Amino acid sequence: MKHLSPEEFVDAAEGTLDAARAAHLRTCEACRTQADSLGALLRDTAAIDVPDPSPLFWDHFSARVRERIAEQPEADRASWLSAGLRTLLPLGAFVALVIAVIAGTLLPRLATPPVVAPQGQVAALEIEPNVDARNNEVWSVLTDAAADMGIEDAHAAGMAVHPAAIDRAVQRLNKDELTELGRLLQNEMKRTSN
Repeated sequence: MKHLSPEEFVDAAEGTLDAARAAHLRTCEACRTQADSLGALLRDTAAIDVPDPSPLFWDHFSARVRERIAEQPEADRASWLSAGLRTLLPLGAFVALVIAVIAGTLLPRLATPPVVAPQGQVAALEIEPNVDARNNEVWSVLTDAAADMGIEDAHAAGMAVHPAAIDRAVQRLNKDELTELGRLLQNEMKRTSN
């Protein structure tokens, strides 16, 4: 019988693995070792206290990614992609798995209930999907005013991030932005590990 696939290891960690594949897991030392390793990783990530980012973190981060992409000559980007993609693909898959594990285990526990404002006040800042935040002067004034605001101050002021806003922001990144996001994450991981 063949070894478990990556998806089946996730199913095993979640306790939803098919009975026939669970039987293989009980008898196969290699799969059991890998499943135990994934379980230990999940327990370790569940113990990490991850603070909420500033409500404007993703807007500023996205702007920095776009600026870095615009600074690079087109030839540099193409050569980096062709040579680096082969080496970054496994790392990117690993980072995506870690992010998925963290998002699936930690974020539901860390989610704070939305701030309920007194009657007649706005509880959360809602942005229309068709507003271009980069060209909207009002939005620019708001982001400049709140740039130094901490997450606690934002919550106290009645501002909250919609739970799916971060996911939508990442899904809207184009190929170059995703590549730059991967590079920035790698640099940050190297910086924090030193």
